[in-house]
Amino acid sequence: MKTWTLIDLARQTMIAAIYAVLVYIFSFASFGLIQFRIAEALMILVFFDKKSVVGLTLGVFVSSLIYGAIPLDLVLGPIATLLAGIFMIIFKKKPILSMLFPAIFNGIIIGYVLTYGYLLGTLSVTITSVFIGEFAVLYLLGLPLYLVLKKNKGFLEFFEQRK
Repeated sequence: MKTWTLIDLARQTMIAAIYAVLVYIFSFASFGLIQFRIAEALMILVFFDKKSVVGLTLGVFVSSLIYGAIPLDLVLGPIATLLAGIFMIIFKKKPILSMLFPAIFNGIIIGYVLTYGYLLGTLSVTITSVFIGEFAVLYLLGLPLYLVLKKNKGFLEFFEQRK
């Protein structure tokens, strides 16, 4: 991730925009105590290009900003995504295991935000709720999406570096 091109910048901007649009479309399920943030399925993009963690993190921030998140959420939400993405990259050779990290980091961090920032329930309830939602999205949507996309030549070409 040492060098960035204009194509990389454009790609990350597109990922952030797609993330934000998915949150907007599925806003009814993206916020609150019980959340199934469909946009989180995009976390699989880090398997194709580790730079995608930047676009995903930016997408989380923009989505939270648009929906009027509290400052604690504006800071910790993107941090949860960044940490999850980094750990997914570290464990990317084991994608099924790697997909646990968004559920773990979001469960703990966003659970904390929901309990202490939004007063939506006890920490045990919010952590469990966010973990289950994130787990469901990653494994029911993200995993099948990954399995299809990793065989799609056109999709793979999108992430190739142009020389």
